[in-house]
Amino acid sequence: MLEATLSVTPGEDALELTLAVENEGEEAVELNFSDAQRAEFVAAEVDSGNEVWRWSEGRMFGQVLGTEVLDPGDRLEYEVEWPDPPSGAYRVRGEVVDDEHRPSAEMVVELD
Repeated sequence: MLEATLSVTPGEDALELTLAVENEGEEAVELNFSDAQRAEFVAAEVDSGNEVWRWSEGRMFGQVLGTEVLDPGDRLEYEVEWPDPPSGAYRVRGEVVDDEHRPSAEMVVELD
């Protein structure tokens, strides 16, 4: 069983986002990826639901199949920065983009 958590840390000119995924089950879990991207991060306005930022937008990922195995108790972390986020309230979501499991976590962040 995969458990995902999302943490957001304010930086000087960016928000640092960390998606942590831990295997809390008793068996190994294999994550399979169709390209080099491993995680996606998205921020949307709380009130309207309009997406204001997507980490992968404008990025290119190598078309390389990949796998990562999480044994019981293992943990993976994916870290990105959201540069210069505007003021407002946002629902921020992080998700592992594997083909089967897709563990995710989200939280509301208010920026002044």
